Amino acid sequence: MTEQTDSGARGYRLAAIERLGREVRGLRLECVDAEPLRFRGGQFVSVTAPGGLTRSYSMAAAPRADGGVELQVRLQPGGAFSEWLSRQARPGDALWLEGPYGDCVWREDSGAEQALMLATGTGIAPLRAMLLQGLGAAGGRPVTLYWGGRTVDDLYLLEEMRAWERERPGFRFEPVLSEPGPGWDGRRGFVQQAAAEDFPCLRAAEVYACGAPAMVGAARQLLTRQRGLPEERFLADAFQPALSAASALEAVALSVRVADGGERRLEVAAAGSLMQALAAAGLMRGVCGGQAACGTCLVRVGQDWLPRLPAMERTERRLLAALEVLEVNDGRSRLACQIALQPRLHGLSVVVPG
Repeated sequence: MTEQTDSGARGYRLAAIERLGREVRGLRLECVDAEPLRFRGGQFVSVTAPGGLTRSYSMAAAPRADGGVELQVRLQPGGAFSEWLSRQARPGDALWLEGPYGDCVWREDSGAEQALMLATGTGIAPLRAMLLQGLGAAGGRPVTLYWGGRTVDDLYLLEEMRAWERERPGFRFEPVLSEPGPGWDGRRGFVQQAAAEDFPCLRAAEVYACGAPAMVGAARQLLTRQRGLPEERFLADAFQPALSAASALEAVALSVRVADGGERRLEVAAAGSLMQALAAAGLMRGVCGGQAACGTCLVRVGQDWLPRLPAMERTERRLLAALEVLEVNDGRSRLACQIALQPRLHGLSVVVPG
């Protein structure tokens, strides 16, 4: 179930910026609020920098007694947050954190006999936080971590993970490179393939996958269909598909009633999700960007429109259950990020709760 302990904004200060890799920076944040953020390893927060720039990042370490937070950020060419971090950010800068969000968290009582973790790039950050919480616990199950990248430069915590493997009983680390250079004697290919090779039967296992959407999708299909992994034991965030240029040529009319009783009528492209359309109109935030992990895009759908919507996937149903709205309003509660706008939804009527 989704852990969303306290979504109120908290004041933090940028204490330090560390170069972890060629394109990755580690941020250490200190809490200046009366009450620090409470979270679990594997969750993420919405970070607002000076000037109002907001992005979401996973915590890279377990919760600390003093409320401090660690983040790992990959610098994206032309990215607004990356530009701020590279050119303007300085220790002492004020930041606001909202959350936590996400349900891909370490499960102490899952009943699984072993755990596999699959990461690409900075997807290692939430898994690192989980490991710091879960490794070494009494009666803990064995954990195998597969971390993939193109070249060894992408594995910016390589030595730390190797040290953990030496020092922590029950932990195994398998780095995997898709484009290894000369001298690499480790695994080659992709993390999901390496896991499938090592574990022909995963009926008694659980898997945590964080990273590139292509990897998460391929891992889910391979490990559940060919290795017997129970679907409910594959934990990962969903991703919002990119907009389709072709479908953007058609339009959809929306009738949107807001919390104060007012009504807005919108005409939007038949592309992307309902969340994207409502966020563009300033009617919601959609903090997690379409991962069905935060619940900030909750809407109530007109009764007549329910049969025309896509059926709920497991991720959406699990989050709505966690928010205790699954059976409310005659089943009309849905996540706007999971409703793809199509011409057949022309005239859709929804309510955006306050």
